[in-house]
Amino acid sequence: MKGYGKECDWWSLGAIFFECLVGYAPFCSDNPGDTYKKIIEWPNYLYFPEEVFISREGEDLLRRYTSASISSQNVTEYHSPSMMTWAESRLTVAQIKAHPFFYGADWNALRHIEPPFVPHLQSITDTSYFPTDDFGNLPDQLDQVEGIGAEKDLAFLG
Repeated sequence: MKGYGKECDWWSLGAIFFECLVGYAPFCSDNPGDTYKKIIEWPNYLYFPEEVFISREGEDLLRRYTSASISSQNVTEYHSPSMMTWAESRLTVAQIKAHPFFYGADWNALRHIEPPFVPHLQSITDTSYFPTDDFGNLPDQLDQVEGIGAEKDLAFLG
């Protein structure tokens, strides 16, 4: 009930970082109520799955803890600086950039470095880089096309 500051942004960035490393969101659930509960009670739900390899540096960046923090798989305290911890203990942007996970990153040249993969799109609606196996047998053409307005993003039409 006090609003929030940049600490919330670092938590959110940590959640996105977790999803990039693991493949799914850290507190995902079948319904919003359970997701909310997991976020509120995050010390009991923030863990890395054993079947996914995460480097020590990657895990440390997201959740650093002492050996006294762990008791039979339930993490009870997170007070060491990391991205996903209590607001007063979250890393600052300078601490995140200096973390060993980012060793060798040239933060000043980041915008000028060629990315390892550059998608080559055929059009503004090209979705060829997205998996489509789960779509089943969808028709190539839609039966009815929605009207295009300034508020519509062509990439998501239909």
